[in-house]
Amino acid sequence: MSKLANQAQLAVARVAPQWPLPQWVAVNPLWEYRQQPLTEVAAQWRYCGNVALTMSPEFYQQHYEQGAIEPALVTDDMRRQLTQLSDTPRWQNISHLVDRYQQRRRKMLWHDEVVFQISQSCGLFMQFPRRFQGQGKDSSLYQHWLTISRADRGIETLMDEADLNELFAELPDSPDALFEACEQLWFGSAPSAAAEHYCQALIIDVLGWASALSYQDRQHGSQWLLELLAIRMAWDYLLWQLADRTNQAVFEPIKQDFEQQLRDSDDAVAAIIAQQQSLWQWQRAYEQSQLSALKFKPAADADRNDSPQLQAVFCIDVRSDRYRRALAQAGREHGMTVNSKGFAGFFGVPLGREQGDQQIPHVPGLLQPSFFVRQQSPDKSFKDLLSRSFNSPASMFTGVEALGLAKLGELLKGIKGSLDTAQFDADAEIYHNGRAVTCEQLAELCAQALTGMQFTQFAEHVVLVGHGAKHSNNAQRAGMNCGACGGQTGALSARVLCHLLNQSAIRQRLSEHGFAIPQATQFYAALHETVTDDIVWLSEDVPAQVKQTFASASAQLQQQQPNRATRANHWAELRPEWGLAGNQALFFGNAGRLADDAVQGRSFLHDYDEALDTDGSLLTALLSAPGLVANWINWQYYTAVTDPQRMGSGNKLLHNRVANDIGVFEGNGGDLRLGLAWQSVHDGSDYVHKPVRLSVIIEASEPRIHKALAQAGDFNQLYQNQWIDVYRLNPRGELCRLQHQ
Repeated sequence: MSKLANQAQLAVARVAPQWPLPQWVAVNPLWEYRQQPLTEVAAQWRYCGNVALTMSPEFYQQHYEQGAIEPALVTDDMRRQLTQLSDTPRWQNISHLVDRYQQRRRKMLWHDEVVFQISQSCGLFMQFPRRFQGQGKDSSLYQHWLTISRADRGIETLMDEADLNELFAELPDSPDALFEACEQLWFGSAPSAAAEHYCQALIIDVLGWASALSYQDRQHGSQWLLELLAIRMAWDYLLWQLADRTNQAVFEPIKQDFEQQLRDSDDAVAAIIAQQQSLWQWQRAYEQSQLSALKFKPAADADRNDSPQLQAVFCIDVRSDRYRRALAQAGREHGMTVNSKGFAGFFGVPLGREQGDQQIPHVPGLLQPSFFVRQQSPDKSFKDLLSRSFNSPASMFTGVEALGLAKLGELLKGIKGSLDTAQFDADAEIYHNGRAVTCEQLAELCAQALTGMQFTQFAEHVVLVGHGAKHSNNAQRAGMNCGACGGQTGALSARVLCHLLNQSAIRQRLSEHGFAIPQATQFYAALHETVTDDIVWLSEDVPAQVKQTFASASAQLQQQQPNRATRANHWAELRPEWGLAGNQALFFGNAGRLADDAVQGRSFLHDYDEALDTDGSLLTALLSAPGLVANWINWQYYTAVTDPQRMGSGNKLLHNRVANDIGVFEGNGGDLRLGLAWQSVHDGSDYVHKPVRLSVIIEASEPRIHKALAQAGDFNQLYQNQWIDVYRLNPRGELCRLQHQ
């Protein structure tokens, strides 16, 4: 394997996946770089793709002047250096160099045409798999692109280059042959870092498709991402040959500039690291200032309900933070003592649903289900058929033609969003490894869930509350359900776990696992609809007082933000909800320690009691699962603010679903867009999401935390390389930064 081919393999391995729209998951787009210091990665991405991982100097200056950055955190040197920053060097792909030196007045830029043509080819490949993927995972994206490009005379006409088709015919017929040709042409004596930076720069040019194909490769074992890199490199190879053949006055400066940056790329990255040091100091000051709004009580003053009448366990989410506080207040108003918990991972029940020959996971995107629910598939209603008919780009025209004015009302008013409540029948079968589970296996599953939720006592009423979002005409709606759960709501896990925990046979076996559930205790399943803060009950016979308490909590939140139901169901609304915007902290501890005046809606609250985690294994598991999920969510929002052009998906108004919902274009072309829409982080006048890295706050002893970090490898890499911050909450309510070990 050539050196360039090896660097290409390394480059594609570092591309984080982007899930298709129906299973959309919040992803840290730099996840595969977590083993490197953030400052180095930021410099590489700035150099290779002009991607910003900090805010601009003007942002920090403005927030400092407005008091959003505490003066005590800013030194005179920081203020002086902020005004002296200059432009940073940037790697130039050959398409950029051609555009720089070739006079193309009133003609499309080569770089824009290259990205557009590659994107359209990829869209065609993914839109019609039966036609272009006849060999399954062994189907060649490179051959597909090459065949189309050699037959397409339109590019030659559009770009006014008569030799283009002849050069397409001369391109190498395989990615390996192309890498070999490019290495001989450019990288014979160049340092290995130059090839690394070049491959990274090419991928960033088509990062949206690269991320989507990374997901496809991981699912199917294909090599389409590597072939995408080869396609992008083939365009540079072709443009080099075109300039050499047709215009030496253009070719010579291109050749000189490209060879110069091959020699200088390492030094350029080092210079950016040094220059960005000041920006990272300002970013740290900004983050610490934002964190100061999150206040905690001393341990002795923490809210405690030792004998609650109602226990509610919420899937952790920044939106459930507000609801839990409202529920406690509603309980006091209705004379009902309430204790709430936050727990991640669909209540610790790793379930999936079998529908025909499909297995649909109902777990966070990082996990795989080990149990599957099998039940009769519900009959598809005529309404379902209509919905499908009007939700694909091609069929909506035939649907309107067939139904005429019958569809006029929905075209004008839009269709209300739906919420997946995951129907579950009591006679449904649960399978594990293809076999029906035994009562003992189900009891072990329940014991595992109760252990994770650290139940030591049971109230008369226990409610398991999942969450989901309901709004219309939003291509990224699946990610608003949870952010990490593949478009699922948690309803299935809540239904199944409540069903099992209410069975006497399961309770009898649970007593052997140390859980004595009183006969009077009943479990109920519900969904928190996060757009309107309504509660959707999934269980029957819920006591009136329990319903009233939740209804009061919902009403309290709805009064604070009226008209949300109207916005959510309006098809033209660009900001139906803010999703997980504002997230800044993940707290493992007693949520009762949050101060009453602490900022709300910014924290993932996962209840944790160190005293019940005798060997520390639970804390290790929490860092290894919800800790990583929260990082993915946080960095998707963070990068959508620091660089919305490259790491966000642009204007939601212009989103156009592509290739069987693999992603969205902004408009009708360009690269597939990555990440969140601008309207998910900005309200039109200011940022709704503050660009801060996740702060993980743990209520535990420092030795226990360091032990868990040592055993949670991926999370520890994030911490050691400054992708996240970790704090210990001491008994006085102070946040103590950990000492790196």
